[in-house]
Amino acid sequence: MPATAELIGATVTLVGLGILTAWSVRSITRR
Repeated sequence: MPATAELIGATVTLVGLGILTAWSVRSITRR
């Protein structure tokens, strides 16, 4: 089902954004 692929893509994107946000916050806080 294409819906499954879309769900996986959305999940991967959200996880990636979350990791990037957490990494940025950690870098800024570390400073």
